[in-house]
Amino acid sequence: MAMDPEELVTLTNHGTMKLRSAVVRAMILPAKERKRAKIVREGEPAILIFKQIRNLGAKWDERRGSSPRGNRQQRRFRSRGNRLKGRSIAR
Repeated sequence: MAMDPEELVTLTNHGTMKLRSAVVRAMILPAKERKRAKIVREGEPAILIFKQIRNLGAKWDERRGSSPRGNRQQRRFRSRGNRLKGRSIAR
């Protein structure tokens, strides 16, 4: 199922948008809404249910070669208040 991410589609109850945006928005919906999410488009298949939406998003993510969570570098910062103390100043 090759689909153009720039294709204009309708995400039920959310309006018309590009397919990529519709997939992202469907993925972040609350669980109840996510189960009912459908994308309506001109091509075949004309209606994508959530399982197809999820698979499409995963496929596009795979092509990018990264997982949105997996490749993030963890950075640890210390606030100024948590810095290790340097040498004490002798009086």
